[in-house]
Formats: sequence, C-alpha cells, structure tokens
Amino acid sequence: MLVFIAPTSEAQLLKEKVLIGRVEWVDLPDLKIRHRARIDTGAKTTSLHAVKIEEVEQRGDLFVKFETVDADGKKIDLLRKVDTTQKVSNTAGAVSKRYVIKEKVRIGSIEREILINLNDRSGMEYKFLVGRNLLLGRFIVDVARSHVLGD
Repeated sequence: MLVFIAPTSEAQLLKEKVLIGRVEWVDLPDLKIRHRARIDTGAKTTSLHAVKIEEVEQRGDLFVKFETVDADGKKIDLLRKVDTTQKVSNTAGAVSKRYVIKEKVRIGSIEREILINLNDRSGMEYKFLVGRNLLLGRFIVDVARSHVLGD
C-alpha cells in the first residue's frame, strides 16, 4: 500500500530556499569585489576584512576609509558611509567596537542589501564571512559541501 503524505508548509519553505555549502563565492557589486566566503550560521552579522580603518567626516556624516583585499589578495582602498557601530564578542569573549556599513551582497542569483561589519581578518583564510543577517529566510547550509553554486 502506497501512502501519500501532503507536503507540510515547512517542506514548502525548503523548496523556496537556495542550498549553499560552507564556502561559496560572493560578490559585492558596488565595490567590485568578489570573495570566496566562509558561511557561518553562528555569526549574527556578515563581516568584511578591513585594516587601516580611519574615521572621516563629510558634510556632517561619518565615513570610514579602509583597506581591504579582493579574492586575489590585491589591496583595495575604500571610503564608505558608516551605518552604525556594533560591539562584537569573539569566541574568547573579548569585546570590540566595529564599524558597520550597508552594502549589496550577491550569492548565486540572490542579492540583498545588508549590514556588514568591518574587521581585521588578516590571520584568517576567508576575508569575507557570511552571517545570519544574509542567510535568514533565503538559504539552507549544507556544511558537508562547499561551492554548491559553482567554482
């Protein structure tokens, strides 16, 4: 006897989400930067490598000037408006203040404008970390796979 179980609303939601792995390519179209990014469901906010961060005031607004790198390690100087600042705790419990900018990020065919905190990721393999603020409602992460969307 064959039993048919109607799809639940949860199963329907899964069909509408994009499957990604623990590492995927991301684009920041306005910055013209592409990165292999680490997908981190434990991180609340997405993070971009930034060093030499300096505050700059322009017409009463706070901006940050900073240096980052692209996927090839080429240095890029940027000036972006600060959206806010965050206090972030690392795994050791140390709290630091981070500048947060708003940028468009594209993974596969999905593009969203999100908040990205700036952090020195010099000692880390991945210079871009995708957090839950980009993942929520759009993606399912299979940690056993990487580059699901292509190399």
